[in-house]
Amino acid sequence: MKTGNAATTLESHLFAILEVRFQPGSTIFATSSTDKTVKLWNATTPAKPVYEFSHKGIVRSLDFHPTQGILCSSDTDVVEVWNLVQRVRTDHIMAGVRIVRFQPGSGMLLAVANQNVINILDFQTFTVQNCLRGHVKYICSLCWDVTGQTIASVSEDGLRVWSLSMGGQCLYHYPSEGKIFQSVIFHPRYRNVLVVGGFQCMELLILECNGQIHCIHSSGISITGLAACTQNEIFASTSNDFLPVVNIWK
Repeated sequence: MKTGNAATTLESHLFAILEVRFQPGSTIFATSSTDKTVKLWNATTPAKPVYEFSHKGIVRSLDFHPTQGILCSSDTDVVEVWNLVQRVRTDHIMAGVRIVRFQPGSGMLLAVANQNVINILDFQTFTVQNCLRGHVKYICSLCWDVTGQTIASVSEDGLRVWSLSMGGQCLYHYPSEGKIFQSVIFHPRYRNVLVVGGFQCMELLILECNGQIHCIHSSGISITGLAACTQNEIFASTSNDFLPVVNIWK
């Protein structure tokens, strides 16, 4: 498993980067920041941003629709829906949420996290289809697997993996044991491996068939955000150490 090669952007946000996401089937990725902007980049030529647009508040989360050229981004008061071809806002939801994530494949569902609860919404009607409860502390990050039927989420109290095909049941629980988890993704090459990042920690975790989780790699790097690109089997990480930069890993 190769995880050592990184490329760094020359330009960045004015302040801390909070999240990074890849556009499905593309090398384009987006970053959100406390400077109230969203910036789009190309991982093959990451020196300068391709495009950027602004929010009225700190942009806490964002995600690309898997098929429609749409980006959702959220601040403390609203979720914005952007058309990336026309570069205009097409819709908005007056609901401040901490995290937004589209279901892979169809994009029919949108997972949103607020405090310690995950709601699964119909993207067309924004009605709640399922509710995932179990975390004690605020959820910091969540992600879908490629099938669109499994969700992983982290909070300061630990990692949980949920199955929508089993009615939202929690299949795995991995306590943080004092580590401050902040971000999680499914590894773009190894489907049963999770990458978990946090304060002075980045871990690779294998989901075993018997319901156990085994750590196969641990690092002292501080990670604030993670994003996977399945097309090139790479993932990106953001950090607030000294400079707000993005690293690309293979």
